[in-house]
Amino acid sequence: MKALILLVLVSAAYGQVPEPCRAPSVWESRVGIQDSMRGFYVRAKLSYDRYNMRIRRIEEVDETREKEYFDVLYLHNTMPGKEYRFNLRTKQCETRELNYPFRPIEIPMNATHMGDFTIGTKGAPHEGVDVSLWGERNQQEGDDWVGAFTHTGCVPVNDMFYSNRTGRVTTEFFDVTLGIADANVFIPPRECMGPPPP
Repeated sequence: MKALILLVLVSAAYGQVPEPCRAPSVWESRVGIQDSMRGFYVRAKLSYDRYNMRIRRIEEVDETREKEYFDVLYLHNTMPGKEYRFNLRTKQCETRELNYPFRPIEIPMNATHMGDFTIGTKGAPHEGVDVSLWGERNQQEGDDWVGAFTHTGCVPVNDMFYSNRTGRVTTEFFDVTLGIADANVFIPPRECMGPPPP
C-alpha cells in the first residue's frame, strides 16, 4: 500500500513539470531589437516562416539618428543559405552566404522552465498576460538563450540570444498576427537581384 501511495505522489509531482509548448510556425509582428554589436535599439516589422526557414526584417528608419537601417531577408531553405541585406539609407544591397543554421523562434525541447509570471495587472480579469520563461545553454556552441512565451497560444514575447558570432541580441515581440499577409515578403528586394538580363 505504501508503495502505491509513493508511486501516486511521484506521478503527481512528475505531472507538474512544465513541458515546452509549441510556438506558431508562421506569423508576423512588430519587434524591438537591442543589438549589442550595432550598439542601438531598432524597431522593425518581422515576417517569420519556420516551415520554409525564412525570416524577413524591415527596420523602421529613425530620421533623427544618423544610423544604418536595413531590410534583411534570411533564406535558410537554399543551399547554401542566403542573406540579402538592403541598406535603407544608401540603397545598396549585399548578398552573403549564411554559414550558420536556422534558429527557430520557439522553445527548444531540452530548455529549462525558469518560472511563470504575468505581464500587466494580475488582479483584474483580462488585464494581464500569463507567460512562461524558458532558458537553454549550449555548452558546445557557447550559446545562451532565454525566452518568454504566452501560456495561451505559445506566442513569443521576448527572446534573448547570446553567441560569440552575434554578441547579445534581445528581441521583444509586439502585435503578433498569425499567418503572412503577403507571401511576396520573402522575395529579395529588386535592388539585390542585379540588372535584368539583356
